[in-house]
Amino acid sequence: MSSFEGYHPLLTPSFRFDWLTRFKLKNVATLTNHDLAETADWINNTMRSTMKESTLTWGIERRRTHKLVGWGGFFTLDLPAHTGHAGLAGKPLPASEQQEIVDRLVNFGRDELQLTEMTLTPSVNLDEAVLAAAGLTANTTDTDWTWRLHR
Repeated sequence: MSSFEGYHPLLTPSFRFDWLTRFKLKNVATLTNHDLAETADWINNTMRSTMKESTLTWGIERRRTHKLVGWGGFFTLDLPAHTGHAGLAGKPLPASEQQEIVDRLVNFGRDELQLTEMTLTPSVNLDEAVLAAAGLTANTTDTDWTWRLHR
C-alpha cells in the first residue's frame, strides 16, 4: 500500500465515508460542537495525520440526503504491527445504520489495512449490541472493545 489517497470515498448501501475536507466546514463544526476556527484546525491536523498514514479518519454522510451524520475511522494506526484504534462519533442513528457503519469499519481494517487487532472506544450513541454483532468484545480492564482476527 503506497498511500491512503485511494481510501475515499468508501461506500455502503446508505453511507459515504469521505475526507473531512469534502464537507462544508460549518456542517462539520455543527456536528462536532466547535467553532469554525477550532474545527478547521482539527480537520487540517486530521488530514495531515492521514497523509502521514498514522490515522485514517472520514466524515460519514447519508447518501440519500447528503447530510453529514458523523465521523470516524482509525485514530491511531500501527501498520507494521497490524493494529489500530478506531472510533465513531456523531448523531444518534438506528441500530441497523450503526451496524452498517461499524461493519464497514471492521471489514476495512481487516481487508484493506490487514489489521489483525483493533480496539474501538464506543461513543454514547453506539449500541453495544452493534459492537458485539461486528465481532468486537468488551474489555474487562477499560471501556474499549477489541476485535481480533481469528485464524
